[in-house]
Amino acid sequence: MKEKLEKAASPIVSILLSFLCGAVVILLIGENPFTAFAALGRGAFGSALNISNTIAKITTLSLCGLSYAFAYRCGLCNIGSEGQMYIGALVASVVVLYMPGSGVVVIITAICAGFLAAALFGVLIALLKIHFGANEVITTVMFNYVAQYLVQWAVSGPIQDPKSDAAQTVIFDKKYWIGNIPGTQIGIGFLIMLACLVFFGIFIWKTVAGFALQLVGRNRTAAAYAGISVNRNFCMSMFLAGGFGGLAGAVELLGVQHRLVKGMASNYGFDGIAVALLGENHPVGMLLSGSLLGAMKSGGNAMQMFTKVPSSVVDLIRAMVVVFVLVDVVRRGVRSIHAARRKQYA
Repeated sequence: MKEKLEKAASPIVSILLSFLCGAVVILLIGENPFTAFAALGRGAFGSALNISNTIAKITTLSLCGLSYAFAYRCGLCNIGSEGQMYIGALVASVVVLYMPGSGVVVIITAICAGFLAAALFGVLIALLKIHFGANEVITTVMFNYVAQYLVQWAVSGPIQDPKSDAAQTVIFDKKYWIGNIPGTQIGIGFLIMLACLVFFGIFIWKTVAGFALQLVGRNRTAAAYAGISVNRNFCMSMFLAGGFGGLAGAVELLGVQHRLVKGMASNYGFDGIAVALLGENHPVGMLLSGSLLGAMKSGGNAMQMFTKVPSSVVDLIRAMVVVFVLVDVVRRGVRSIHAARRKQYA
């Protein structure tokens, strides 16, 4: 019971310490931290439009967090959500631009195609690890650049808006946009994200495949001894991790940006890692951490607009959240090692 309470309190302490560091920086700038944070809150929730923008950011961040969490549960470290997001957005764009059909059919096809393409992109990481022993941290970072430059090439050539010199496609027809729930400012993408979080929880804790995936993550040797295919679970986890990264790209594209542009990912993939770490790779935790970081990402410009505090302070706070979470993870890991050694020599 004590360990569960400590684990639940850890993210809260990390958040408080991060905001404390941010407050110190704001004081050094010569501004009032309470005024700055109030402006941040107004920028995130001060109007119906601001709330809608915040929900959109929460959606994308939580999906990117899921991308990291699926790999983490299998003992892998997926730093490639950013690249997977690019691939999902690129394939979804091609579907919208070239597939004939009604709006709903094209939207569903684009989302599914974006998921599948990024999922296969993720499987490549697993295959490189299985057959060549390539570390997934290195390969996912490298594949981020591959995806980024592939999108840059596409929007500067084959699918570029012919009436613009900018690296972007044409604005999609409105019938291909993912809209809001009727009568609300909540995008349908938010419901897709909630469904994905529910799927994650059910898959991980209520299915045999999820149990096997977690067992591989905890002890590959024991899993192999029990007859569980480690390589197959590597492929499955990276398929799902890549897929949810691609889904984030497709939903962001069709629900927010409505055209593919160079740099459309806007560091969502890396921020999604923070969402997963802060949320302890738990669906409820990721929704809460995604809401916090989404609000900060949405309200940062307002803080800069209404005070003299630059929006980069928000980036600093987000970075400190990750630092404090990692410090706690290391602390708990060291304590577990010491406890195991004491038990061994007792």
